[in-house]
Amino acid sequence: MQWVECFYELDNIEHDTINKYLSGLVERSLMELEASYCLEIGEDNRSISPLTLGRVASYYYLKHTTVRGFCDTMKAESSVPDLLEVLSNASEFAELPVRHNEDQTNAELADRVPLEVSRLTLDSAHTKANILLQAHFSHVDMPSSDYSTDTKSVLDQAIRVLQAMLDVSADQGWLVTTLNVVQLLQMVVQARWADQSSLLTLPHLQQQDLHCFRPRGAGARPKGMRELRGPVESLPELAEVCGGRREALDALLGAEMDRQKIDQIFEVLVALPLVEVDVEVSGWMEGENSSISRPLNIWHKGGRRLDNEWVAVHADQEYVLNIVLRRLNKSQKRDQKAHAPRFPKPKDEGWILVVGDPEAREVLALKRVGPLRGGAKGTRAQIALFTPPTTGRVVYTLYLLSDAYLGLDQQYDLCFDVVPASVEAQVNSELQDLDLDS
Repeated sequence: MQWVECFYELDNIEHDTINKYLSGLVERSLMELEASYCLEIGEDNRSISPLTLGRVASYYYLKHTTVRGFCDTMKAESSVPDLLEVLSNASEFAELPVRHNEDQTNAELADRVPLEVSRLTLDSAHTKANILLQAHFSHVDMPSSDYSTDTKSVLDQAIRVLQAMLDVSADQGWLVTTLNVVQLLQMVVQARWADQSSLLTLPHLQQQDLHCFRPRGAGARPKGMRELRGPVESLPELAEVCGGRREALDALLGAEMDRQKIDQIFEVLVALPLVEVDVEVSGWMEGENSSISRPLNIWHKGGRRLDNEWVAVHADQEYVLNIVLRRLNKSQKRDQKAHAPRFPKPKDEGWILVVGDPEAREVLALKRVGPLRGGAKGTRAQIALFTPPTTGRVVYTLYLLSDAYLGLDQQYDLCFDVVPASVEAQVNSELQDLDLDS
């Protein structure tokens, strides 16, 4: 057993020696996890309490140093470039190979991507990860098969790291950062920069083809197409203009592309998820003696809201948003895989619901939803939230965010008239919770 002593640097293999070694190992591990904000050690050094970052790291199989990096570097209003840097510095990319002379190749690639990286760290795995992600967004050709393999590895790791970043940001209540993390997630799946036209999601379309989606003079209206009131600048606009008619897309692109390419574009366009949203709020309402549900008018088109469009809710009271998401168009595929030809693995269509207070720039709640069903029932989700402790009118925002597509996000106003707190409502809510627990 001499090799055991050498490997573990033990003086001997007596029971007391091994016990002391293992106790020290456990103690050092716990101290590292505490330093990474993953757990809290009790004052008596005999109890351990898990913290949010520890749960996040465990759920997504991340190293504790990664979530510690989130805590140390993410801010309340981190931009997409800031978050790209945080993502690239995740410990999961530390083993990304930087082979002999690849620092020179990294320098050449860095000259072809828009965001600067440190020229002093071109031999760093984290810098290489940053460059590969930017090259993925910019459709830069890889210099070798090794770089293509490395890119696939980075993309595979990036999804779960970004999902963890999203949980950490939402837990902190950072609305701006949360929305930017989702945008970065969409960029990774679609291999596009967020400031590019979402129309480029469609196959065969390039930047030089976007002129096809501008009106051809006043009153231009190709046969079979709904009226063009201005440039078509997004996927939902194009879907609305075409209305499911192939001849409308032919009218827009026929002068630039052959029929086969237009057919392929049309197939992707009509398969993109078009989603309708309905929202009700449930809880103890003003003037009611029981918990009821009331619909929220989320389709307001602008201008001053009428008094009956504000739902009266009690201050400092828990309510539940009952959200119905209906997919209006049938998926062309049973499994509802996203159209993401540059992503190395099949990706399910998924959605993220965020309730936020734009004025305070605060996340109030977040919930993930899988692929959506059509029909009258749709897909249902519930989100619980507390009303503010002060009275007055408040407007929250419900964000419906795709985790796979750029340009398909939606947002709706949730208008509440917060009235004084009701002791009766609070007591009834507590009794109802006790009944549910029992």
